[in-house]
Amino acid sequence: MGSGYLFPTTFQKEVYSDLTGERGVLMGALAGIMDAQYEVLRANGHSPSEAFNETVEELTQSLIRLVDENGMDWMYSNCSATAQRGALDWRPRFKSAVLPVFHWLYDRVASGKETARVLESTGGPNYQELLGKELAEMGSSEMWRAGKATRALRPKEAAKAISADTKGVGGRSEN
Repeated sequence: MGSGYLFPTTFQKEVYSDLTGERGVLMGALAGIMDAQYEVLRANGHSPSEAFNETVEELTQSLIRLVDENGMDWMYSNCSATAQRGALDWRPRFKSAVLPVFHWLYDRVASGKETARVLESTGGPNYQELLGKELAEMGSSEMWRAGKATRALRPKEAAKAISADTKGVGGRSEN
């Protein structure tokens, strides 16, 4: 249910995990983390393109594809020493910073407050107009304008052929 494969669950657990996931890592947390890192890089003199590359582009264009194919454990074992230290040294700090937020979020989902928020915000006669304004504000931020410019620079050539010898395509069976 809600996945490329089946797993045992209940309707309630699927609803709670789906709503928590959408508001958490999948959308809310990822958007907030990207905004925060981009803002810090810009405040410290990095150009919009550099800040966007380090915040979004490397994640979406390389790392997430490798994680999808091989898993996060493989990524930790096969990244640079500086990236490994980043995971080992900073994971606990980020976890302790966001764990209370996830507990609060899950409680809001379980109590129905998140569903009430969606129904309240989408039920008004001017919902589409208000949504358009909120999305335009996010989409017109400097970070996402830099992203649009970056995506326009990506090569339009076809992807290179991948063979069995290409590093990273073997999946977990080789790890």
